[in-house]
Amino acid sequence: MDRVPRPLRIFVPDGIYHVASRGSDRRPLFLFDQDREEFLERLGRTVERHELPCLSYCLMGNHYHLIVQTPDARLSKALQELNSGYSRRFNRVHERNAHLFSNRFLAQLIATEPHLLMACRYVARNPVRAGLCGEPSDWPWSSYRANAGIDPVPPFLNEAALLDAFGPGSRWRVRYRDFVELSAEANPPPGYKKLVL
Repeated sequence: MDRVPRPLRIFVPDGIYHVASRGSDRRPLFLFDQDREEFLERLGRTVERHELPCLSYCLMGNHYHLIVQTPDARLSKALQELNSGYSRRFNRVHERNAHLFSNRFLAQLIATEPHLLMACRYVARNPVRAGLCGEPSDWPWSSYRANAGIDPVPPFLNEAALLDAFGPGSRWRVRYRDFVELSAEANPPPGYKKLVL
């Protein structure tokens, strides 16, 4: 039987997207901290090369989340470059030859500022929700610590949209921390069910 090609995905120019990609058969994407460090280096190079402002990220065990803005259709090419480059390195280092990532990455358009805030909160709280840590600030593999002013901001992280959302001045980080650390459960925003990995 002939395979029917998957339709091309159309991305809204200058749209902000919540992106997620997971390991094949839900296998780990990261075995050691060095794997996560390598992934973040690749992420930095990819978003710079493709001019995709990265607003938020979180590396989990068998998946990752990104919130990025794309000026045009280059998001697919950028994610293919990121995932395939990391996969080749991972397989070489860990002496594997299987597919690391499952099929396509998932992408959800974020259409409003409240949606953006909810998505950023969801991404930052993902390790807490998964039982990997007690507080978002305990997880070193997300942008939360940088956005909250705990760690230096990586060069590839673009905080402009968060600063706009939480107001000008240095106090925006305090408002961001208070918002993320609300005790209420950080459920995905409406329409994000398919991104719950």
